[in-house]
Amino acid sequence: MPAKTETTTQTAWPEGVIARYLTVGGATVDIEYASVSGVITASCYGCPWQRRTDTQGLRTDTPEEEQERVDDWMPTARKKAQDHAEKCRAMPRPAGV
Repeated sequence: MPAKTETTTQTAWPEGVIARYLTVGGATVDIEYASVSGVITASCYGCPWQRRTDTQGLRTDTPEEEQERVDDWMPTARKKAQDHAEKCRAMPRPAGV
């Protein structure tokens, strides 16, 4: 008898999401970066949890300087998002809520 194969369907991430974590309850924690404000935001889409990190960017930064700054701050944002996702049991919010 052939082995049962499992298929998964991947959906595209929303525009602006640069990292995504799955919570215990099946919701996602998305990390987004806003170039205009220089802020990295991690948001849970199952509960109200959210963390913002100001990268202290300057409008005069070159694209390379901006990328370096984001790279410096991302490990902290990723750790906070993953720590939350590992504990959050909230289910995904219904669309439009």
